[in-house]
Amino acid sequence: MRIKSQPLLLVTFLVPATLAMAIDSEGGAFVSFRAELLAMLGIALGTFVSEDLACISAGLLAASGQLAFASAVLASFLGIFIGDLLIYGLGYHFGRPLLEHRWARWFISRKAVQHAQHMFQRHGVWLILVTRFIPGTRTATYFAAGALHAPFLTFLGVFALAAALWTPLLVGFSYVVGRELLEYYEVFEVLVIPAFLAAGLLLYLIFHYGIPLLTWKGRRRLKGKWLRASRWEYWPWWQVYASVVPYILYLGVARYRRPTLFTVVNPCMPHGGFLGESKSSILEGLSSAGEAIPKWSLIETGSAGERRQSFDRAMEDLVLEYPVVLKPDEGQRGVGVSIIRNDTEAGEWLSTTSAPAILQAYVPGLEYGIFYARYPSETRGRVTSITVKDQLTVTGNGEDTIEDLIHAHPRAVALLDVFLARFDEELDTVLPEGKVFRLGQLGTHARGSLFLDGQHLITAALNARVDAIAQHYEGFYFGRFDIKVPDEASLLAGENLSVIELNGLTSEETHIYDPQYSLRYATRTLRVQWQTAFSIAAENLDRGHIPAGCRSFLKDILSAWRRQRELD
Repeated sequence: MRIKSQPLLLVTFLVPATLAMAIDSEGGAFVSFRAELLAMLGIALGTFVSEDLACISAGLLAASGQLAFASAVLASFLGIFIGDLLIYGLGYHFGRPLLEHRWARWFISRKAVQHAQHMFQRHGVWLILVTRFIPGTRTATYFAAGALHAPFLTFLGVFALAAALWTPLLVGFSYVVGRELLEYYEVFEVLVIPAFLAAGLLLYLIFHYGIPLLTWKGRRRLKGKWLRASRWEYWPWWQVYASVVPYILYLGVARYRRPTLFTVVNPCMPHGGFLGESKSSILEGLSSAGEAIPKWSLIETGSAGERRQSFDRAMEDLVLEYPVVLKPDEGQRGVGVSIIRNDTEAGEWLSTTSAPAILQAYVPGLEYGIFYARYPSETRGRVTSITVKDQLTVTGNGEDTIEDLIHAHPRAVALLDVFLARFDEELDTVLPEGKVFRLGQLGTHARGSLFLDGQHLITAALNARVDAIAQHYEGFYFGRFDIKVPDEASLLAGENLSVIELNGLTSEETHIYDPQYSLRYATRTLRVQWQTAFSIAAENLDRGHIPAGCRSFLKDILSAWRRQRELD
């Protein structure tokens, strides 16, 4: 797949396939050589959108008699070969800086290229041949080959060999299926169009999902895809909130008659902490909480060199040693957060973005998510939810590599790409018998942490300590603390808490992501959470805080969303 656009993929198949089905009652063919060249050009260009669908369409055209089989194969081959060389050329001449442009994300992601570069350095030229048969890996691999300035003539030969093996296979298989369908044309003439469409889509599924079934790793990857599709905890936020958003609209429009009332739930944060709040401003607001706030410093925007100098000064001023944490000053769901272990990693992280960032002391220990709420009319707040953030591990057996152990892990397989990219340079390592290897590094569900319900950990001592910390931040009433403690006993006693982050309105009671809970339970909990947010905001409204206007709110949120995409 070249371009990440489902409408374009659909057109890539439907247009050539429709031509293949437009057969007159006498089984007519193209009437001119010019028409055949036009069809070949369409197929070749179609490979730039989706190689597999273009080849399937070419095979169906040949089966219908409207294009010679050799011409179908040649058009597919040339399109794929030229497209591969163009991707290689983009990587060769422009390299990683090209990936910083927003439009480049339609074609390829920065993380995919980084992973492909490591894979290429490990496996060399033959990786090109292997990835030709693994959907979803080609573009990143070929771009990485160019970015690494791999020998052009060598890759020219491998590109040609890979395309020469793959193209006749896919076009030929589609041709055979198409010929079988045409035998029933006269009997089922009315159904021939949907039959061709169904055949094309079936072939696409076979090559994308059938081939991986032939290998153990392929089957494990499909298992991971099934887990992400069947378990709601892996779904994107917009799917989870599909039934929550109407309730939020009901609260704002019908019940409280203020659509943006929620923006004053936390007057200390822009729009109550809906999106785009500054982590540095929040940490500054909590500064009077003393030792509960780990050492931190803001790295301002600027060139990579200027940011590195700022980083070095902050490390010295704060008397920090590696490891440390670097994170964007704005960010959601752990995007861009990294544990930095040396100067090289620091330089690499600071060069990936010019946006403001937070340098923070790394705090070892156990991590929890603690949700807190307090009505402005109350003198004391309460902890409403605790999430235990369990980091996944694999255990060595003296035989399997880390890559094999990740594939075999019943939960890690659902986030296979996350872990393979994170430990790319260590995947070939064989762990000794009994050695535990930590997969999780950050307490973020989207980055591989297992979230478990910790309601049983709420104690009076913990509640009092969290409330005391929260009240250091004037204007804060509703949100989630991400904290670390040395051990569970400290948590229960409300001692030695380190607040590594605080999120506002759109933070969640993340215990809902415990695998034991259903989507119904999660959405019901979220609705209660938003009801509480509106109730708190209503009290703040009575105290003189004015909600944002709809236009300014939407404008600010759109700007914040765009900045978030730059980090992803």
